[in-house]
Amino acid sequence: MKIGDKIRSLRKNKHITQAQLAEALCVSSQSVSKWENCLSVPDISVLPVIARYFGITMDELFNYRLEALNYKERFIRFMINNGMLRFGEFTLKSGRESPYLIHGGYNLTGCQISKLGEFYAECIREHNIDGNCLAGIDTREIPLVIAASMTLFSKYGIDAYHCVDLSIENEAFASRDITLITDTFTSGRTLSYALDNIKSKIGKYPSDIVVCVDRMEKDENSPFSAKHVIEKRYGTKIHPIVNFDDIIRAVDSCIISAGDYADRLKEYGECYKGI
Repeated sequence: MKIGDKIRSLRKNKHITQAQLAEALCVSSQSVSKWENCLSVPDISVLPVIARYFGITMDELFNYRLEALNYKERFIRFMINNGMLRFGEFTLKSGRESPYLIHGGYNLTGCQISKLGEFYAECIREHNIDGNCLAGIDTREIPLVIAASMTLFSKYGIDAYHCVDLSIENEAFASRDITLITDTFTSGRTLSYALDNIKSKIGKYPSDIVVCVDRMEKDENSPFSAKHVIEKRYGTKIHPIVNFDDIIRAVDSCIISAGDYADRLKEYGECYKGI
């Protein structure tokens, strides 16, 4: 699909005229008409404005490999494009020196939160998770919970309740199966605390947990990953949108680039990856 065809498709899906799009982009109606008829292409300075207006990435605007990528690969590209996945030298809370960092779904724009919610919903759908109430650990995750619940309804017809840990003891929520929504975890200490807190309020643990990224790291005193330990201890099931292995595969497949940290990334996995 040529970029002109893509712009026409996006415009029609938004139910706006060429004149309305031209006004939003501060260009002439004739320019939009020429783009859509493939008589010319937008100036390079206008392309980010077009992508931002329609709430998509530049890669999506150009249809870059999107049809060939599964949702895990698309999510990894999304994290790279939006600064959620970074490569470099980072000191984690555990004290480990990591060549990559996952910056969770906080302080993002409305467009980015909406897109992130779509990935959570897609993960929930793929794993046939039955929990009919989505909950966040704290108030910072309210946007993630709401975005995921809205996508579940609009895209899949699943009408789920939603709440945060502060309101979960409400009887209306306590009687439902809880699916916990959170960003990422390494040691699992924060997640364990949240699970114990929920159990103290409603007398049961969430049936499922959907996380942004599972780093798959083991504890210093155990060969098992935090995911394995938490699932066994609490009888819940953790569903990461992606994990460390997915990121390695994306680098090896040139879906993303880790730059000078590709080898360091694999060395880190050999040292800290659990089973």
